[in-house]
Amino acid sequence: MIHGCASAAGTREWLGFHDSLACAPLGRTQLMVSRAGFGGYRITTGVGEHGRALQHALASGINLIDTSANYADGGSEELVGQVLVHMIESGELRREAVVVLSKAGYLQGQNYVLSQERKHRGEPFPDLVPYGEGLEHCIHPAFLQDQLTRSLERLQLQTLDAFLLHNPEYYLGWALKKGVSSDDAQAEYYRRIENAFRHLEAEAEDGRIHWYGISSNTFPAAASDPQFTSLERVWAIAESVSKDHRFGVVQLPMNLFESGSVLTPNQPSGLTVLEFARQKNLGVLINRPLNAFTGNRLVRLAET
Repeated sequence: MIHGCASAAGTREWLGFHDSLACAPLGRTQLMVSRAGFGGYRITTGVGEHGRALQHALASGINLIDTSANYADGGSEELVGQVLVHMIESGELRREAVVVLSKAGYLQGQNYVLSQERKHRGEPFPDLVPYGEGLEHCIHPAFLQDQLTRSLERLQLQTLDAFLLHNPEYYLGWALKKGVSSDDAQAEYYRRIENAFRHLEAEAEDGRIHWYGISSNTFPAAASDPQFTSLERVWAIAESVSKDHRFGVVQLPMNLFESGSVLTPNQPSGLTVLEFARQKNLGVLINRPLNAFTGNRLVRLAET
């Protein structure tokens, strides 16, 4: 049986992973995770190699799975669910040894179709951001509730270890294109995040998630960037929602080209986003470690 890192709060003991993939607590969540995670961005059902890759990762000591409702139009979550069920039922894996997180925010593919159907019925998702043809974005509680239900069904889980708002700064990009003033856009942006956080606190109370957070590509941006997301301000919102809040995880890009999280002191306190995250003991996940956006183009930092 693969035991993996213990995920129960406060437990830090080593339970059988390879030494090269030692576990560490994911910030204040105290979820014990391998230092390397399995990203579900390009995996989907029906591709045997994808399922085998995930099984191999879990068998090799990786216990953190990062996916999203948007990845492969739900196919990523479905594959993760299939692999977890197979390995748990076969006795190879315990559910509590794996940390699964997913994200919501995008309306593309089947979510976009759902959105258009709701509009035709006169029941559109509130606070919808019509970003472009075939692409909308939303973090309203009605949408988050819908997406969490669908994610849990695809993953075949009762509870997510963490549920993240997926690039909420899409609202800021849309507001910029529409000529909304910076002050008005910022006020509305953080109002929407607060509204989402209040809902996610309720989801945590109901047991459908353990923790929540934000995955944002603009956490490391300069404070002057109109699409910048201030972690310090987000933390203040969480504190205002509940002193015992479950805001515990952030995700941001970091690589050889995108180094703002380390080098740019963009928080009101003068700290970098990583310094502030460490101060508040937030769990930090890195995306784009092997790709980079620089000069408005994608650069691949590794070849397969």
